[in-house]
Amino acid sequence: MEPLVTYEDALVAGTIVDRPNRFVVRVRFDDEPERAFLGDPGALENILEPGAEVLCTPVDDPERATDHDAIAVRVDDTYVSVRAALANDLFEQLLVRDALPAFEGYSLVKREPQLPDHGRADFRLETPTGADVYVEVKSSTHVDDGVAKFPDRQTERGRRHLRSLAALVDDGAEAHLVFVVQRPDVEQFRPYREVDPEFAALLGRVRDAGVGVHAVTTAFEPPHYRLESADLAIELP
Repeated sequence: MEPLVTYEDALVAGTIVDRPNRFVVRVRFDDEPERAFLGDPGALENILEPGAEVLCTPVDDPERATDHDAIAVRVDDTYVSVRAALANDLFEQLLVRDALPAFEGYSLVKREPQLPDHGRADFRLETPTGADVYVEVKSSTHVDDGVAKFPDRQTERGRRHLRSLAALVDDGAEAHLVFVVQRPDVEQFRPYREVDPEFAALLGRVRDAGVGVHAVTTAFEPPHYRLESADLAIELP
C-alpha cells in the first residue's frame, strides 16, 4: 500500500529538553533550546523524556509563539507520532482506500458532522445500502509491554463521546469508535483502567450496547505514515 500520509515539509531532528506545558516542548537543535508546538496534550509518559530525539518541522508564522511543530519522538527504535489530530487524517485515508475490514464498502460523507440531537462526531459515513454511520476517532500512543492503552489522562470529553455514540445506537443509527495507535510496536489494545476507570467501564458497556469498537496501528517512517495493522486485537472489560 502507498503511504497514507507523507510529510512534504523539512524534518529537523532535535533533543527534548523539557515540557513547560501541555502544548509546548522545548527542543535543543544546535544552541539555545527553542519552543515547539506539541499537538498532543496527553501525558505522553515514557515518550517525552529529556534527551530523547524529536523530529520537528519549521513553521514560518510571525504571529505564532513557537517556530516549530513537534512531529514524532524516537522511543528505542520506533518513532511515536505526537500529532493527535493526525489520527483523523489517517483514518480517512484508510477508509477511502477500503483498507479497513470493518468499513468495507463504506463511503465518506462528511467530517465533523452535526449529530441529530447535539454535538458533533468526527465522521459521517454511508453504508453500501445508503444508511448513515457515525464514527469517533481517538489517537493512542501510550504502550506498556506491547499493549496500547487509552486514555493516558482522565478524559471527560472521551466519556461524553462514548455516551453520544451509545445514544446514536439507541436511536437506531450505526456508530463506531476507532482507536488509531500511532506507533507500530503493539500487539493488543485495552482501555487504561488505572488512569480512567470510568472510561474503561463505559467503553465495555457501549460495546455491549452495539457501538463498534476497533483499533488500528500505524507506523511513521520519515517522511511517510503507513498502515501496520488494520485490525488490532482489543481486550475490553
